[in-house]
Amino acid sequence: MSKIESVVPGYTHLSIEPYIPNIGATIYDIDLSKLDSEPVRDELRKALTEFQVLFFRNQTLSPEQQLEVAKVFGDPDKAKAFFPRLEGHKLVEVIETKPSGHRYGTDQWHTDITFSKNPPTGTVLYAHIVPPSGGDTLWVSATAVYDSLPPHLQACLETLEATHSFEHSGWPNYFSQLENGEDIYRKARAENLPVVHPVVRTHPITGKKLVYVNPNFTDRIKGLSRQQSDALLSFIFAQFQRPEFQARLRWEKNTVAIWDNRATAHYATNDYGNEHRLLHRITFGEDNAFDK
Repeated sequence: MSKIESVVPGYTHLSIEPYIPNIGATIYDIDLSKLDSEPVRDELRKALTEFQVLFFRNQTLSPEQQLEVAKVFGDPDKAKAFFPRLEGHKLVEVIETKPSGHRYGTDQWHTDITFSKNPPTGTVLYAHIVPPSGGDTLWVSATAVYDSLPPHLQACLETLEATHSFEHSGWPNYFSQLENGEDIYRKARAENLPVVHPVVRTHPITGKKLVYVNPNFTDRIKGLSRQQSDALLSFIFAQFQRPEFQARLRWEKNTVAIWDNRATAHYATNDYGNEHRLLHRITFGEDNAFDK
């Protein structure tokens, strides 16, 4: 399908097809390298808020153009992870897996960089090389997960906080594969001490509540024993597995995905063996990801 005849109500400049009822949309007939129209930019921001993750096929973007896309939604010069940077472009992260190369440990549910006090509010991910099959990415709606919980559990979670740490993730294993990896790890640990976030947050634009924990970076819930924390987090994370809350993208070359990092978690499947996979990522953010 190359064009949608009937657009989603409320949009006059974008042709939108919802991906599944709870999350995601594909946007057609748009060239992301040419976003000079402010009405189009406004509708893109509106669509991201409404659908949480947006998909665009058949795009051709230079690093500079991808950066301009990110600027539509926020400031690209915010929190970054530990991916290598594209030469000459310090804000473009290179996510690359080569035959017999390392993996980054992104094959578990995570919300980007919640080990930071002020995580990015979203991401623009652009596919350059994709495997012939496999390597899909899935997103789950954190608002849909919250809404699915019984009211008494929602009320309980709203009183709790959780500790997030990069050491809880696969990053330490990645550092161990690098030359001078131990020095890099020590520096990263010193610069990224564990942080505490509420278990439930309110999206500053939509006003919707969402669960703000994820398996990759959330270490434990404060005030609970390790056993209690693990049990409660496992129950929440089990809701991430519900297909009705997920959008699964099969990548093609020149596909772009843009997502709201506050309202979603995502999972990069590691099922493509020794095939080459290369994507460029730019995260964007605000001075405060949440109002408080």
